[in-house]
Parts: sequence; structure tokens; C-alpha cells
Amino acid sequence: MVDSTYTQFVKRHRRKASIVALAAVLSGCGMPASLLPRNAQPTATGETPTGSPSADQEKKTGGSDLTAHFARVRAADPCDLVPHASLEKYGPEQLTVRGSGITECQYLTGYSDPARSVYSFKIDMHAHFTERDARDAESERLGDRTIYREEYSTDSASHRSCHYKVPYDGVEGSAMALDVVQTPPRGQESREWPQRCTAAKEYLAKVVDEVLALPPREGNAVGVLGKDPCARKTAILSTLGRAYRLTGSSYSGPYRCDLTLENAGKGQELTVTVAYAFHERQKPGVPTARIKGRRTTIDGLYAVRSTSELDITRSCGNAVELRRATNSRKNDAHYVSVGLSSAKLEVKDEDDDFGAPPVSCALADRLTRVVLAGVR
Repeated sequence: MVDSTYTQFVKRHRRKASIVALAAVLSGCGMPASLLPRNAQPTATGETPTGSPSADQEKKTGGSDLTAHFARVRAADPCDLVPHASLEKYGPEQLTVRGSGITECQYLTGYSDPARSVYSFKIDMHAHFTERDARDAESERLGDRTIYREEYSTDSASHRSCHYKVPYDGVEGSAMALDVVQTPPRGQESREWPQRCTAAKEYLAKVVDEVLALPPREGNAVGVLGKDPCARKTAILSTLGRAYRLTGSSYSGPYRCDLTLENAGKGQELTVTVAYAFHERQKPGVPTARIKGRRTTIDGLYAVRSTSELDITRSCGNAVELRRATNSRKNDAHYVSVGLSSAKLEVKDEDDDFGAPPVSCALADRLTRVVLAGVR
């Protein structure tokens, strides 16, 4: 008799591995980070395949509250919400850059003189943050709010950077974030910046109320800005056909939608991921025997296709450049990414074959066109 505990473990391992494998393909071939796994990200349930989720389920996953919050995040524009006049003491504006997650806006200020430092103040309207994260951070007070200071152990510039997060009221799993970094003069060694958190907290006090209010942007959104990655779900399911049964639908961020489906006839679990991001022009990475990427075009648009054939998953994905970057210094090209990841539907015991059914790049192309039709 099969150990049910082991079976459940294997199934969970297979699902996670399929996502990680897809991420390896996309990151290894220059695909946007929006399709990388977000294991720490909150999951907001979208349309459910078998009716509405229970109250307990919604409480655990964020449910409709987090889904509605993501909609408000998409409706706002971070670069409209950050006043820069207070940063003039650090020098004139050098550049304003949107982050790859679209929810970010980075302001670079300082002097063009290579002997002077440059400062980066980056706001993110959506950063992952839960009660567990709060326990691991240092709490401080900012007026009547509790804010959390984080130190990134992987940040080589920790002595000249400061990071704060402020949770949204009533929304578990999401916070606004501020990252401040001082870049030393060109060719000079990095120096301590003792005032880094004082500077960050002063700026945070000026922007926190406006950002947390998430006022809608002025004017119409263009390209992928403000677009719902799950908006084409019905058309995607129609394209897949009745052989595929929807078993899961969720947002893992404001601009990423994950659909999980089963095809009993093929013994296949298929994950469809749709994500929007801002990036510099994507290029295929160095191919390996099992992970490959190449340039292509889809409906006349520049794209990078990536494929993988790993032990427990097969995948094919496209990253399509919907709008080119405005200039070479700004990573603001609009990218639409659609990825398919195939895994075996059932793994019964430890001796079972993990080999995944093949995934169709022709199907990935069709789904990419379905998604593009919703943003062009």
C-alpha cells in the first residue's frame, strides 16, 4: 500500500519543481524576472474553478481582499506618487526609472561629476510582507504608523543602504517599500553612510500617505501598464479546449497570473503563467543541453522563446517586446511573457517515473497571441 504522506510530499515537490524549472529556463535565457517563481509572494485567488472559496480559504490566501488590492496597485502609477523636491539637497535629478515589476519607481539624484556620490530612492507599491516578515524586521514608529526596517544579508552595500516596508492596512501580504542606496564616486572605494536610515525615514515620511492611498493614475495607461494579467483567462481556457480542466487560478503579484490545469488523457498537469514587466531588451542566454533560447518574432514583435527538457518538467515560454525602451538608459521596454510548464499529473510511489509529458511550443505561441490581443 502506498504511503499517503509520501505521495502528498512527492506531489507538492513535483509542483514546486515544475515552477522552479520554468524559472531556470526563463532566467537562464534572459527572460523577464516576472516569470520567476515567487514562493514567498502572496497568492490571491482569482476566479475559482468550482465556485467561491470559503471564508477560511480567503482568510488564508488573502482571497478577494488581496485581489482587489492588486487591482488598486495596477490602477496607480508609482512615478506619479513620489515628490522629488525634498531630494534636491542630494544633487540634481539624474534619471527616473521604472522597475521591472511595474509597481516600482526609482529616482536617481546626485552630481554628474564622477568625484561625487549618486543616490537612489526607489519606491515599490507592492512588496511581499507578512506577519512573519514583521517578526524578522526591526520595528520603528513613523507618526502613528509602525514601519519595519530590514537588512539584506546579501546586500554588499548594506553599510550605505537602508530598506523600509510599511504594510497596507487590512491587506495581509503586501506593503509599500522604500530602498535607499548611496553609490560612491566612480573608481573610489565604498564608504560608510551613517545617515542612510535617517535620510530614508525623512523621505518615507513625505511619501508614505500618498503611496498607501494608491490614487488612480492620471490619463490612460499604455502598453502593459495597469493591465490585468488574468484578464484573458476565459480566452486562454477556450484555446486549451475541454480536455484541460482548470484546478487553480491565482495572482502571485499584481502583474502575474498563474493557471493550473489537468489533462487526464495525457496524464498532464499544465501551468500557464502570464506576466507583464518592464525591462531592457531581452536576449537569449547561453544554451545548455537541456535549456535553450532563441530570438523569434510573434505577430511582428521581437520575442525570445525559451524551452526546457528537465527530469520532471517540460516548458516553453515567450517573452514578447510590446513596446521598445524609450532610451538605452531606461529599462522600460514593455514585455508580455507567457509560459507553459508541463508535469506528470500523478506520482504514485517513489519508484514511479517522474518524466513529464511534452509541452507544445505551438500552443505557447497561440496563447501568447491570445494574451497580446488583450494589451495591444
